[in-house]
Amino acid sequence: MANIKAQAQGLNPVVVGEGDYGFVSMSKIGQLFTADWQTKLVLAGKAFTLDLGAGGTGLTGNSAIDADQPEVLVAVDSGYLIPMEVNIDIYVDDCDAYDDVVDIDFIADRSQAQSTATATAETANNLLDGAGAFGGRCWSIVSGNITAPVESDILCSMHYELTQVGTETAGNSHGVLGLHKVFSVPRFLAGPCQIIGYVTGTNTPTFMGSVIFAHIPSSWISIS
Repeated sequence: MANIKAQAQGLNPVVVGEGDYGFVSMSKIGQLFTADWQTKLVLAGKAFTLDLGAGGTGLTGNSAIDADQPEVLVAVDSGYLIPMEVNIDIYVDDCDAYDDVVDIDFIADRSQAQSTATATAETANNLLDGAGAFGGRCWSIVSGNITAPVESDILCSMHYELTQVGTETAGNSHGVLGLHKVFSVPRFLAGPCQIIGYVTGTNTPTFMGSVIFAHIPSSWISIS
């Protein structure tokens, strides 16, 4: 009879070298275990959520996109930053006149990591409660110009405009606006880098939501 063993892996995963052999994984109660890339990052304690706004209040964006004053900023100096999910809901917006617009745009800047900002400092929570703190920096509602970001990647975007059709009268507006993007393919952004989000509109919309991402050491990934 063969004696088949697997390696129990939880908070501290074993990272196998390129070309080396490793054990299949199991839980600590003996269940053979496989997981998608998102779940693996969560169980490794390397996935985080930046929650924006609170019930009944939310955060207020600008009237138009200002590249140097984003509404959301996540920066890391080293390792890999991996976008996982963006969920932004427009909580309050007086979008009732023709040509009123709402824009939600998230980009990646592969060239730099903002070190300071005139903004609200935010804390990203580890999705594995009790695991380590995020090793980068997060801000919301930047009110002073940051170092001009480079639009290296367009991560996700939504544009809404209230336009007149036929004899419609002003006030016919879409009831619910928002953007929900789950990244099915991981994008490994090498630090220094940053995720930048803009939530803007003619009537300076109030928004709530979250940005979920992972941050892993460079040693976990081989690029050659």
